[in-house]
Amino acid sequence: MKLLLYIVCVAIIVSLLFRLLEAPWVAFRKGETAFAHGNLAAAAQFYQQAAEKLDDPRIFNRLAWCWLRTGDLKDAENLLDRMLEKHSGQIGTIELLAGAYQQSQEPQKAIPLFTRYLAQGGKLDSSGKLQLARVYRQAGLYDQAAPYYLQAAENPKQKTAARIELAEMRSWQGDYDGAIALLREVLAAEPTSRQARLSLARILSWAGDYKESEDEYRKLLSMP
Repeated sequence: MKLLLYIVCVAIIVSLLFRLLEAPWVAFRKGETAFAHGNLAAAAQFYQQAAEKLDDPRIFNRLAWCWLRTGDLKDAENLLDRMLEKHSGQIGTIELLAGAYQQSQEPQKAIPLFTRYLAQGGKLDSSGKLQLARVYRQAGLYDQAAPYYLQAAENPKQKTAARIELAEMRSWQGDYDGAIALLREVLAAEPTSRQARLSLARILSWAGDYKESEDEYRKLLSMP
């Protein structure tokens, strides 16, 4: 009888411990399901439950990403900042926090995140280079942005966006001829790019080429 009672007690304790340990992962899996269905608010709630018990950068990154998309910028910034105190070399976290600063119109706070990472020997892929270029551009540091736009443009996936944004930035610096030439190169390769066509029309008007600008606007309006 005593042995039976002992076995029952052990079974109950094991069951309770299992539930206690498993509960955060259940919340995480529920968060993944909600995330996959685009329900970011619900996903954030489940991720937050999981994050209270688990120290896993994947969960924190997911939670921060949801908060960024739902407009909870300060919560996302605070969470990502705490993460970087523990995991300073996590480029995914750096890019998310930099994105939060960009969204809140504080690009100057994002720059040190990248410079410290690069100074420690970190490497950026083409997506990271494009983001850093955008950070510098948003901060008005055009000379620093240009090399990263050129590096990002070496990757076919980033090439069009990087070259269009570089052209726009050159026009802001008064280099209309360089900007126009670059956009014509983009359109020669991708004639259906609406963004390139729109940027070209705008810059032509800024340069005083109103007839050509009007022609480009007409082409844009006729695009499907």
